[in-house]
Amino acid sequence: MTDKELYLLLRPGVSAASGVPLVIMAVQNAPAPKGAYASIHVRTNIDQRGMAFNDRELLPDKETFRRIVRSQQEVTCTVEFYRQGAKRYAANLLQMDKREDIIWKLFKAGLSIMRTGPVLDLTALQSDQYEERARVEIVLRMEVSNAYGINRIMEVTGTVQNENGAPLQSATVKA
Repeated sequence: MTDKELYLLLRPGVSAASGVPLVIMAVQNAPAPKGAYASIHVRTNIDQRGMAFNDRELLPDKETFRRIVRSQQEVTCTVEFYRQGAKRYAANLLQMDKREDIIWKLFKAGLSIMRTGPVLDLTALQSDQYEERARVEIVLRMEVSNAYGINRIMEVTGTVQNENGAPLQSATVKA
């Protein structure tokens, strides 16, 4: 899943839960919108949970195995709110994992919300006036698969030697 796809899945839920009028993708290097808004910065932290699952299957050519490593990842997405009402909008995101109109859409895409919060007050001085700002982190759990191919061993040869290194017997085993 790309960052853009993850943003597009989170955006409707953040908008519905927080009530903020506009939600944009963070780090776009574009001018700030007018009025109150939120930005979603996806994958600000990626962690793992437990050990990955390892699957393998023999492909139809009967010589190649496809190995699939499925890791359980915890992905942090940071939502920052700007201007009037920022802390209130941010507080509305807490417990968004209890809203069925949000969680089932994420679940169908293979995501689940592990936790949200805390609300951090980032109010700052902007152009000689204070601008209300707040940040909330949403931690998602998702499975990420990586596949690769590996060839079967089709033949093994073994040689037995004496203590002087002289060969005594050699054998080959074919699959």
